[in-house]
Amino acid sequence: MNYKNYIKLTFLTLVLLHGFTSCVYASENANPEEVYKTAWEILNDKFYLKSKIDLNKWQNKFENKIKTSEDAHFYINKLVQELHDPYTRFLTKEEFTEEQNIINSMLTGIGVKLAINKPIIIDVLPQSPAKESGIQSNDYILKINDMSTHNLTSAQTISLLRGEKGTKLTVKLKRGHEILTKTLTRKDIQFTAVSSQLLENNIAFIKIDSLIPENTSKLFKDEITKLMSTGGIILDLRNNSGGLLKNAIEIADMFLNEGKIVSTVGPYGKVNELANSNKLSESNIVILVNERTASASEILASALKENNRAIVIGKKTFGKGLVQEIVKLPDDSALHVTIASYLTPSGKSINKIGLVPNEIIHDENKLLKRARFILLNSNKTQIAAL
Repeated sequence: MNYKNYIKLTFLTLVLLHGFTSCVYASENANPEEVYKTAWEILNDKFYLKSKIDLNKWQNKFENKIKTSEDAHFYINKLVQELHDPYTRFLTKEEFTEEQNIINSMLTGIGVKLAINKPIIIDVLPQSPAKESGIQSNDYILKINDMSTHNLTSAQTISLLRGEKGTKLTVKLKRGHEILTKTLTRKDIQFTAVSSQLLENNIAFIKIDSLIPENTSKLFKDEITKLMSTGGIILDLRNNSGGLLKNAIEIADMFLNEGKIVSTVGPYGKVNELANSNKLSESNIVILVNERTASASEILASALKENNRAIVIGKKTFGKGLVQEIVKLPDDSALHVTIASYLTPSGKSINKIGLVPNEIIHDENKLLKRARFILLNSNKTQIAAL
């Protein structure tokens, strides 16, 4: 990928959640005023939707009021709230460290995945404290210890669930009309982003739980290599809330000889990401999606659908078409900043709209059967025509 149009040379470039990431080198004794000033400069320079707010009046608004790091963080949060963008947010040092751990597949907690905008459990990881205690998908988290989840962001809820290995927490859950209380002990979680199995009739089933871990595309390549001779692939992206943009691009590239994968539109213009003739598989593909398929997983599904390499079935996806950059501040806190929007290969924006499948199927219990039927009864020409 070519990041030069997006990131100044003064930043340390990494590739993190949802898009492009950069870091300001931290100092051990960062000046609180400098922390706020840096945050303002980043937002003024990079925020994609800045035409909606006059950032200039915030530059010196809190001059002489910022004495401590807590002051700096308080006023950065006030500034971020004025942007009215759910994806631009401030991260404490601890929250930023937690994100790095997730990217490196280092998880300590109870082993659940949450919905993007509600404290609803969308998946429970195998061999996790949550699984062992009987927690299920669609359980609604009412409280974590004595803290209500009402008005908490997903990031705040996740932060409360995670913690040091061996520490205990109590969660209050709503399951239908039933209220449950579970006490769990946090532990290191073995998180595998990609799993596969061979179904009847030589059909491969590959599930990508997340595109966050940095090695997801490599893990996917390993699975594809093992399943080269299959008669078709069912790619399950349900409940996949996204992750690294590079993972989505690299996985799409494994199925394409040519064509556009995605375009990003930002302050510095438009960048097209094209297939690099790295095609590994000729197999027909059916992709499973639902309303919790979001962000980078929507990019992957759109790229294969619009290049006529896959049929997408299931529910309309979440609709997150904005790209974030994570910028580390001088005191090791950080900002998520919306820096661009992305377009599907045909030039469509799916932000707040979602990807519409080739076939809308609301009953998820029927998806696997339908996917197998499509693969067993369609040749490549029929697949592309749907």
